[in-house]
Order: sequence, then structure tokens, then C-alpha cells
Amino acid sequence: MTAAIVLAAGHAGRMGSNKLVLSLGSRTVVGRVVMTALAACDKVIVVIGLHDQETRSAVEQAGQAAGAEARVEVVEASAYDPGMFISVKAGLRRVTGAKVVLIFPGDIPLIMPETAIAVRDTVLEDRADIVVPSFEGRRGHPIAVGARHIPELLSMSEHATLRQFMTGHAATTTTVPVGDDGMLLDIDTPEEYDRVLKRLKSVETSAKEV
Repeated sequence: MTAAIVLAAGHAGRMGSNKLVLSLGSRTVVGRVVMTALAACDKVIVVIGLHDQETRSAVEQAGQAAGAEARVEVVEASAYDPGMFISVKAGLRRVTGAKVVLIFPGDIPLIMPETAIAVRDTVLEDRADIVVPSFEGRRGHPIAVGARHIPELLSMSEHATLRQFMTGHAATTTTVPVGDDGMLLDIDTPEEYDRVLKRLKSVETSAKEV
């Protein structure tokens, strides 16, 4: 069994609104992430903010559109939120029996399914326990983690970070080259949202021309 955790409990910050429910073509930002996660994993756990009905609705709509409602679970993060890692732990607590877990940020909507599948398969084929995709030497997302590391992640402080975990396992982390610069494009500002919109339009135009 394979599982994905989508981190969708972040604040709007510089966007001034809930960036996760912004439209991208026929879907929302977080909806696109959920669809990619579903393409690579049996179970998708989306961690949202406390009482965030807007994001919950967007996630549920994505599951319905994919005909995969039973494979998508929404978990509310704690009211006390010292950082992203508490969301990672909230998602991991809902993971049972998975050989590999993929961790997706909720605000990087153009990750290709092939990228998620590549890091997933590297763990499933026992070639590595921690895998990160890279594009022209730059690391991106999602991170794939083998099941044996779940207890360690759950035992870490809620004030910890994924970066600390990765640094502690740098010697055994494998990078997988992919042709996917979309995995580097997050959305934190209106300008970055516009950049992602333009990239999506460019990709869709190219697909129609093929």
C-alpha cells in the first residue's frame, strides 16, 4: 500500500486570501495536488487547518471528480500550530500499512504524476528509503519516505522540520532526476500565482498541438 500526505494547513500569508482554493484551469490549487497524489498513491491524506471548510470542500470536490472519494481523507490540524511539521505528524498518524509515504506541499500544483511515481517506485523497488526528485540539480517535491522512518518522524518534536530530518539522513537520501520544473513552482504571492497560471496555459497549449 502507498500513501500520500498533502500539507494544506498553511496560512494565506502574502497572498491575502486562501491560495489553496484559487482556480487553476478547471481545478483549484489544492485540487490539482490531490489529483497528482491520487495518480501515484492508494490513499491520500490531506491535512487542513482547523475549521477550514473552504479547503475541505475543494479537497472533497477533487476526490469526487476523480471518482476516488473513498481514497481521500481530510484531517484537521491542531489548533496549536507551531509550524508545518505538526501537519506532517498529523498525516502520518493516519497512515497504516503503507510501504512508502509521499509528502506533498499543498501549494505546488504543477507537479507531474510521473514525478510522484518516480520517487514512489524508487522506494518500492528497495533502491532507497528517502527519495527526492531533482530538476537540473534543484531538489523539489514530493519527498518519498520508506515506512521504517515513520516511527522516527512521529517521535520528533512538533517544532522540528522536514529539513532537519532530511539533513540527518543526507548520506542515505537518493535524488531522482526528472524533467519536471513544475515541481519547483510554489505559490506564495500574487506574482507567483500569475507565473503558475501562465505555465499551465503554456503546457495545455503544447499538449493540444501535439
